[in-house]
Amino acid sequence: MPLSSSTIQKRRIYLILLTIANVFILSSVYIAYNGPPHAILPTSLSWSSETSSPPSLSESLRLSTQHGSAASTQWTPLRLHSCEFAMPPYYAPCAAQKLQHVAYAEELIYPDFEIREPYFAKDEHRDAWRAATSDISERAVLDSGWMAYRGQTGQNFVFNDVKYSASWNLDSWSPESCMSSLISTTSIQPLSHQEKAADTLLPVVTIAHSPDSYSFQHHLDRVTHIIAQGAHLLHGLQRPYAATGRRGPQRVQDLWARMGYDEEHVLYDQQEVEAETIVFSCRAVLIHPWLSLKTLELFGIEHDLPHSGKRTKVVYMTRSDGRALNRGRQIVNEEQVLDGIRALLAERGRGEELVVFNPENFKTTDELFSWFNQNVAAVIGPHGGAMINHRWAAKGTLVLEMLPTTRVSMMIFEEASVLSQTYAAIVVPPTQPEGTDMEVDVRDVVELLQKHLGIPGEDPLRRGYHWRAKELGLN
Repeated sequence: MPLSSSTIQKRRIYLILLTIANVFILSSVYIAYNGPPHAILPTSLSWSSETSSPPSLSESLRLSTQHGSAASTQWTPLRLHSCEFAMPPYYAPCAAQKLQHVAYAEELIYPDFEIREPYFAKDEHRDAWRAATSDISERAVLDSGWMAYRGQTGQNFVFNDVKYSASWNLDSWSPESCMSSLISTTSIQPLSHQEKAADTLLPVVTIAHSPDSYSFQHHLDRVTHIIAQGAHLLHGLQRPYAATGRRGPQRVQDLWARMGYDEEHVLYDQQEVEAETIVFSCRAVLIHPWLSLKTLELFGIEHDLPHSGKRTKVVYMTRSDGRALNRGRQIVNEEQVLDGIRALLAERGRGEELVVFNPENFKTTDELFSWFNQNVAAVIGPHGGAMINHRWAAKGTLVLEMLPTTRVSMMIFEEASVLSQTYAAIVVPPTQPEGTDMEVDVRDVVELLQKHLGIPGEDPLRRGYHWRAKELGLN
């Protein structure tokens, strides 16, 4: 039976009213979780009388590349700096609306990337290495011979007129420390009127309280990433301070200086800091090419150098000279390994020279950086802190690491690969059960050197994306 015109009209009115009610309910839910759009975040910042707005990542990159190219540019994360409808409430711009004294907040969406698995001399080495990739499954998965890093994000906040109070022991591996899972902004609170009026307030402070920040290794893999992720927010500001853990050795102090922080502007071992502005970039990513390349740029190291026959030094990183801070991971047949390398280099007849690394041969960190950058063709050795020096070498440098099956670390593999260096691994059982010392087959070392030393190969770093059509330019 056909409906009367009055009935149809009533149903239309009912549907319109129902739609309006649904819109009102959804808007109320959104505001309840996020606050009104742009409610707290201003369009301009006041943390410096000389700065009226935050330099965007793109603007920061433009400024940093005026006098040359920056290798990190192509890996720049996407920046979201305003809370929009349907944005997750835990993204920085929306989360900031529930915090006090936030001047600015941004969510950084890092581009996905993939790094090729190492080169191996034997299948059993590959099998042992692949089994160990499950240890980093929270950040990467092995897919068809490539480690895929997907869905990584970071957060930056800028607070005005606040104090920062760390409730944990600085430099400890606390889940509340920078770059750890529970790092929170609740340690940042507004200043009282009396505190705000004090003449002891620091102008701008960036927080870098990460675990073992005093050590060369963890300064490089954590502190530098915190600084690099928030560096664009400090562009143009005069002499910002950095709050960190205890004072490290001279080499670590040199790293601070390279990033623009002299001794007077590094705040060591202070549980509480009061400042006109605090930059909080502690939610930084551990492994990403943008941060690794950006760190080299902050250090003033030229990474993307053309292949050169002048780089002829093959550097061996020994752990048998008593300098290692912790025991283990020694190569028990090290002399035979060194003799095998020397014999191969002599046979090649290309002027290559084996150098056993001795940090005391370098008077300054600048000298160390320059020597590796200009001279080194390969870095070889058992896993350990000295292997980190591969970072100063140029793109394409061969990195050959020896690992016991009882401790298959991914650190050097990941860092070398995101820097487009050629990484190879020898993974063998330890000489003693549960130990870490190794006996390495000299033939494996020689084979990998023959195949990869001084030979430009496929870049081990590539973009990761679900869609692989040729027109996207990813292949």
